[in-house]
Amino acid sequence: MSVRMKQFYLAVLIVFGLGAASVEAREVIPLEVDDQDIAATLAMVDGQSGLFMFDSGIGTSGITPATAKRIGCIPWGKVTGFRAIGERLDLSRCNTTSVTVGAFRVSMPQVVVIDLEKFMGPSARKFAGILGLDLFAGQIVTLDVADNRVVLEDHRSLAEIRRAATEVPIRLVRAAEGAALTVDLGVPTRQGLLWMEIDTGNYGPSLIDRKAAPLVSLDVNTTARQDWRVRPRLGLEASGSAVVRDLILDGDLGRDVLRHWLVTLDLATGQGWIRQSEQ
Repeated sequence: MSVRMKQFYLAVLIVFGLGAASVEAREVIPLEVDDQDIAATLAMVDGQSGLFMFDSGIGTSGITPATAKRIGCIPWGKVTGFRAIGERLDLSRCNTTSVTVGAFRVSMPQVVVIDLEKFMGPSARKFAGILGLDLFAGQIVTLDVADNRVVLEDHRSLAEIRRAATEVPIRLVRAAEGAALTVDLGVPTRQGLLWMEIDTGNYGPSLIDRKAAPLVSLDVNTTARQDWRVRPRLGLEASGSAVVRDLILDGDLGRDVLRHWLVTLDLATGQGWIRQSEQ
């Protein structure tokens, strides 16, 4: 092959992305971790910037009453949701809101208004709100708990992930009259699949429903933390602690389990993939 032909071939590889270099993801959103290990990111809501917690289990993204006032919103109506333990939450809402995180910008049909200090105490005063997976509806995201980041993928980076990852069963859960978006992971047992919420906002032990506990080798007769292992697919395993409770779902996977994995979710097609984290 002539030198000119070699140069031409190399140019084709570069233009069409056929070289050996790995495909870069579309956007990486770093999460800051405070002295209480709460993960958050800087974001802008209707032109007002602030620090927002990120929680894949929150369902509906929200802003604090102070942030609502800053953007000129008078909270109205009611959005009803339920915590894993069955506690009902009735929250007011703000209408269509523009949210910007890094280079990613989206117009959300609504956000709820939530008093974080009521749930978390004075330490929540620094937060302007909380962001969930509804922010990324229709997108492809990777949750990287170990490295404290959310990665927005595109179809090229997803193709590379699919070559290295294992596909797992997931469900997109649209509660609160379709306003919320969370994701459940299917965990196989001898009786069938248990559906457990992927909850990066759970900083304690994973929660397992009393009916599901025996299927994952947990003792239903104790309220103490127990060691457990979860295996959504052969070759994919994570360990952590769990507590058996009466829940309104099969289980809630916390960060001590999720830190073992890179979890990629296609929030348009309802497909999921997991790779073991290198940490």
